[in-house]
Amino acid sequence: MLRLRSTVALGLLLALPACTTSFRTSDLDGTWIGRDHTINSRGQSVTSKEIVLQVGDNGLINGTTTWALIDGAGGNDGDAPVAGDTEDIIGVFDATSGEFYLVETEERGFWRGRMLSRDRIQAFLVQSGDKPVAAVVRLQRRTD
Repeated sequence: MLRLRSTVALGLLLALPACTTSFRTSDLDGTWIGRDHTINSRGQSVTSKEIVLQVGDNGLINGTTTWALIDGAGGNDGDAPVAGDTEDIIGVFDATSGEFYLVETEERGFWRGRMLSRDRIQAFLVQSGDKPVAAVVRLQRRTD
């Protein structure tokens, strides 16, 4: 009986890697929309977010992030308060794990995210400096 349990347990362990989701680079390509929750030097905010990603076969990413204030303190452009912005980003995507990393080209923002499914992603933004930012966002693929 013990041998049967050991054999079944070993079989389940060997089968687990086959259960992991693997993605293609094209799965992250596209437009993603949703809301994010942000805290920065001005306070807390909720914003609408749109991320447009162009992902090459090698996993390299070009894109933009756009946000618009829904509620809260908003953001900064230098010392001026703003209720929205668009930023260029570049990054990399690991299709095996579904993880991606993005950096803002004009600021210190660093994104770490992962695909939850082929139509949903989650990401975290951190930005150090005089105007620090931290945010969490869950997005879904825009289907027009």
